[in-house]
Amino acid sequence: MKEIWEKVEWRTGQTGFHYHVFSLFFISGYTALIPTLQAGYPVAKLDTSLTKVNETVKENSRLVYDSMLKGLRQAVEHEIKIGIGTDAAMSYVTHYDIWRELDHYMRQTKLNAGQVIERVTKSNAEILGIDHLTGSIDTGEQADLIVLEDNPLDNIKALSNVAMVMVRGNLIPTPSVTRIQEVDELLDSVWQN
Repeated sequence: MKEIWEKVEWRTGQTGFHYHVFSLFFISGYTALIPTLQAGYPVAKLDTSLTKVNETVKENSRLVYDSMLKGLRQAVEHEIKIGIGTDAAMSYVTHYDIWRELDHYMRQTKLNAGQVIERVTKSNAEILGIDHLTGSIDTGEQADLIVLEDNPLDNIKALSNVAMVMVRGNLIPTPSVTRIQEVDELLDSVWQN
């Protein structure tokens, strides 16, 4: 492996910490991609009169979004492990609507609802190295789950209506979320285009 790294180091000029990061990925035997499409999509696609960004920022967002989307499609095509997140610190990305990211994956790739749900649960746990604790419903794992009114396999937006939550076996019977109606309506309008 050191010979491989020396070739990489020679081409990139990277040393030290980067070698250790490369070693961890190389030793674990896989690489994972976790694009957060919703982080770039609204600014790239919404009218600047709504986002209040200038054309340069909009174009940069479009370039980043298009590159992320291309990478995601290539990862799906080549069966590279994919995780899912939201990057909720970005404008127009909410903490409570992971379903939008899942819906985005389904619209932009050949993945179905079951496949994106597996990536946001089991694959994320595997990527983090905690799949022995969580990420699936199995004997010996923590009871981390949600109860929904409707089946997300039929409509992924069902994930936006959580009836109950269980975290490490502790039940939260009536979870509540403060939604931002203006942002939700704006994001809903993006998909209607």
